[in-house]
Parts: sequence; C-alpha cells; structure tokens
Amino acid sequence: MLPHRIILASWLKPVFETNTKIHLVRLIILLAFFCICLPSFILAQSLELTIPTGELPSDISSWESETGMLHITFSAPEAMQFRNAHIVFQATEGMEHILISTRDRFAAQPSITGTFRKKTFTFENIVRMDSAMIDPSYRSVTSPEGTLPGGLFSLCIYMVDSSGKQIGNIAQACTNFWIRDVDAPLLLAPSNEASYNGKLPLTFSWSPANVVSQTVHYHLKLYPIYEGQTPEQAMAGSSALYSSDDIFSTSFIYPSDAPSLASLPKVKNFAWIVTQYDQNGRPIGKNYGRSVPSVFYVQKN
Repeated sequence: MLPHRIILASWLKPVFETNTKIHLVRLIILLAFFCICLPSFILAQSLELTIPTGELPSDISSWESETGMLHITFSAPEAMQFRNAHIVFQATEGMEHILISTRDRFAAQPSITGTFRKKTFTFENIVRMDSAMIDPSYRSVTSPEGTLPGGLFSLCIYMVDSSGKQIGNIAQACTNFWIRDVDAPLLLAPSNEASYNGKLPLTFSWSPANVVSQTVHYHLKLYPIYEGQTPEQAMAGSSALYSSDDIFSTSFIYPSDAPSLASLPKVKNFAWIVTQYDQNGRPIGKNYGRSVPSVFYVQKN
C-alpha cells in the first residue's frame, strides 16, 4: 500500500492538470477520505472503559478487591508493543474537582508489558488503590478516609509510557458512575435511652446524608412502645404517633400542635426513626435509607 503522501500526490496531480468533471469528483472523494477515514486511523488505538452496573461502592478500597466491577479494553488494528506502560485513572466530581487520581503515582501502579492487538484488563490488574491520591476533604467522622459521598461522578483513564508521558495516539476513555451505598442517618438526639422531661421543646437531630449532586429530604416517624414490646415490635405492630416527611434539614422540633407524648398514659418510652430520600423519592443509603431506631423515655410529672 502506498504511503498517504504518495496517494495524495497521485490523486492531486491530475486535478491541477485538468478541470474535468471526473477529476473534480476525485477531489471531492479525496476530501471525504481525509474528513472521514483519517480520524479513524488516528483514533484506531483506543481504550474502552465499562462499568457494567453503572454503580461503584462508596468504599474506594473495594474497587480493587471486588473483581469485575470495571472493565478496561485496549484495541488497535495491529498489534502494539508496550514496555512498562501504565494506565492512569482519575475520578472527578463535576468537570474539575479531582477526587481520586494515580497521575502523580503512576509508577507505583502495575506495569503493562507485552505485544497485543486487543486486551481486556480488570481494575485490579492495573491499579493499586493504596498508591492513589485521594482528596483529603473526604476524611471526616461522617466520611471516613477512602469513602466517597453518594452522587454522580466521572471516571477517565488514559495510558502513559514508562516516563509518565501520555501515549498520544491512544485515545482516553471516560464514563459516569453512581455511588448510592452511603450510610443511613445516624440518630443523635435524643440519644438512645435518654430521658425527656416534657418541658423543653423536643428537638430531634441526626447526621446528614453524605451525598453530592442530589437534593435530600428526610422522613421522621415516632412510635409509642407499649409494655412488653421491643422497639421493632412497636414499629411493626403500631401506627406511628407522629410522622413528618419533606424535612430538608437534619434537625426537627416536635410541633406544639402534634399529639402530646403524655396523651398515652400507659406509654413511657418512644422509638423514632429517620429515612432519607433523593429528589425523586428514592431511598438513599444502606438499609434502604433507614436509620437504626432510637428510644427515649418521657418523665411523668
């Protein structure tokens, strides 16, 4: 096959020698060739990134240990040789906020050596999570180190040579993924087994849903616990004494016009639970977004 420059010269020469319709057609075909075919030559070597479920766990360390969550496929029209190459990946929130990256620690990642035309890698084949850079803002009581909040994120990968320079003729691959398995609310006040004197306003509070790119609302329910019942039995067999949905903060003052806690003389303690939902009304978090119930006692005057 002639090199592209020889093909170009052989096609252009008659165009400049004559102005016939035939050669004009040849010029149009030539232009179409460069507009359509050459980009496919340039991008023929590529990476393809697939997340079969569209979701990843919030615990970043499990990305490496749980086989098959991510598939990366390299393909090229002809076999290519690699020596100590690496695949760099980075997860971002929005367009610029980098959450995780192996860019600065590519040399600590597994190397790729060999000659192949098509090869599929799983995440654990090309990444060591203990050598990834993780945004320190995700290190807190509600978001342990190495845990991402819930929401929609982007993940991109590209290939670099042994010096860390991106291999330019291999196109990068990107895809989006969801994180949904965030923690359910943690009930803070009244604390479990706490006593309420009935005089001060009763204020409920709980931990926020650790999510981004989503509007979260909460649903609080309060159940009376009758003698001989466990909190679980009370919630399963009794109607809620009070229920409120569409709470958009993580604290709630029991309304003055709500049923009085002293209106049930045989009840001394109550169980309460909070469930968190996204803007579409779907539960967010483990245990279908439901907290572990908490119990408090009401002092009788």
